[in-house]
Amino acid sequence: MNKKFLLIPFVALICLVSLILSRFLNESDPGTIIISGNIELTEVKLSFKIPGRVVKRFVSEGQKVQAGALVARIDSEELRQELKMNEAEREAAKAYLKELQVGYLPEEVSQAEARLKQAEADFDRLNADYSRQKQLYKEDVISLREFDLSQAAFAVSQAKVLEAKENLTLLKKGIREEKIAQAKARLTKAEEAVSLAMTRLSFAELTSPISGFVLQDYIEEGEFVQPGTPIISVGNLDEVYLKAYIDEMDLSRVKLGQHVKITTDSYPDKIYHGVVSFISQEAEFTPKNVQTEKQRVKLVYRIKVDVDNKEHELKGGQPADGLIMVTPLQDTL
Repeated sequence: MNKKFLLIPFVALICLVSLILSRFLNESDPGTIIISGNIELTEVKLSFKIPGRVVKRFVSEGQKVQAGALVARIDSEELRQELKMNEAEREAAKAYLKELQVGYLPEEVSQAEARLKQAEADFDRLNADYSRQKQLYKEDVISLREFDLSQAAFAVSQAKVLEAKENLTLLKKGIREEKIAQAKARLTKAEEAVSLAMTRLSFAELTSPISGFVLQDYIEEGEFVQPGTPIISVGNLDEVYLKAYIDEMDLSRVKLGQHVKITTDSYPDKIYHGVVSFISQEAEFTPKNVQTEKQRVKLVYRIKVDVDNKEHELKGGQPADGLIMVTPLQDTL
């Protein structure tokens, strides 16, 4: 009798465990929905933006990388020479602009000054001649015609002085402003060329935009690559999700934030935990990799389940099954 009483708790425990397992595995459980799909992760294929020969690859398959880490470099000698040439042109443009801003153009201004000096000399000579002729005319020594000729010559010389002064002023102001504008445009163009050369030089180094693991190598050191040629791929194993599909009849039962239990063939005894993070707003036909034609013509909705993968056991493309807890766990027990 004592042995029978001892067996009762043991049998009860087995029944309870069986009930829990049946709730997890039985598709007919109204508190759960079984889904199947594949593990997906954020994967980035890294490539250079410019052509060149790969001189160094700093990472290999399986290696962990941090966001911003240098992963590869191409030959940059020509790019460095291009940058030096553009920097030299920029400095020359700066010097030329500075020269214009501190003084006039000597060869052009000196010619205008010489013309003004000659006009002033002619004016002084003709002014003196005009004063003398004027006095002689008052004394009736010369005729009116001779006096008029002297007066006209004086007026012409006076006008030439004014014209020479105006030309010199306009020359100094106009030429300098025009040349300065041209010099500024030259400097701007040179600075843009330097900036472009620096950008192109930065393209010679390839960095990872995300933290993760190197999933695959595509190029070896010494190979010549074109823009867009994949060098390596990096995947973020910290943030993976199960991509699966649910029937239209289950759409109203699945909600964002619901708890999901996930199992894989690789680790059949381990349960991973996830949360429904996405439910498609559009129906689609079941993917072609589904085995039967009857299932392929069904309308389904794609969902994503974010999965806790801190141990990095789940890999991209890995098949997995999930159990969506559409009602609280305690209610299903």
